[in-house]
Amino acid sequence: MKKTFFLLAISLLPLLAHSQKLGEIKDAVKSGSSSENGGGRNNDNSLWWADLIFNIAWEPTWWLLYRGPNETPANYVEFNDYPYADGENGLYLPPDYFADKPMSLQLTAHLQTDQDAVYGGFFQAKWSPNRAITLDVNHLQLLETLDDNNGAGSSTDQFAITNLNLAYNRVHNSKFQLWWGGGLMLLNGGGNDVLYGSPSFNAGLTWYFKRPLSLYADTQIGYPNGAFARQNQVRMQVHLKQFMIYAGYQGTKVGDVGLPNMAVGTGVWFLVVISQFLTQRQDSINRVLGLLK
Repeated sequence: MKKTFFLLAISLLPLLAHSQKLGEIKDAVKSGSSSENGGGRNNDNSLWWADLIFNIAWEPTWWLLYRGPNETPANYVEFNDYPYADGENGLYLPPDYFADKPMSLQLTAHLQTDQDAVYGGFFQAKWSPNRAITLDVNHLQLLETLDDNNGAGSSTDQFAITNLNLAYNRVHNSKFQLWWGGGLMLLNGGGNDVLYGSPSFNAGLTWYFKRPLSLYADTQIGYPNGAFARQNQVRMQVHLKQFMIYAGYQGTKVGDVGLPNMAVGTGVWFLVVISQFLTQRQDSINRVLGLLK
């Protein structure tokens, strides 16, 4: 029996030692010090969060927002004349294609309605001076028919949102695009109403999943005068050479008021028309110069 108690006491010694260590850990947490180097909160260990950001979180965040290791840079890809111009690829061509199309210009417009008294139109111009950057200007004009309770007829109220965006084309794959950026959002009630503005965030994607179709989605968010404002689009696009037609959803929300609208519109890629015009003019100039020589 004595032998049994002795063995049991020996077996409890490690547990007692561990409980003392836990106490030291608790004391270190409360005092903010380390018994190893005697320092307080001003020692190097207090910069653990900096190590976490720069050694663990920094690179993945950089890869996610800009470019990952072994990823093809944007200047190694070319623009298609327009989506599916070569029969299979979207707006971007694979890296091994050479098309000498460093720019892209797209104009889009649609009509929208909520099947009630609110209706309007949307216009957008996207210019990519190179494969990595897109300048986006878009304007949404909303109108609402108001009935006069006095029986004197009806009037029309209006509201407009304008966005000026600079976007980085994060993914420039031949079948998939993704971009994000920022800019300026402007809200105007029309007439003599004050024009409110704020910085904004925008992001979107296009998936060219099967010729001649593509799926488009984007969002724009701002806080003009402290009021949350958001615009969302989701649409199915049908590509007909440099033209497209589409139908989908346009959602607008300002403050607590949301306006879900159906949208039907069209778009065109103008770079082909412009490049053809410039080529023809250059050929004419070259012929004239040849005659003069």
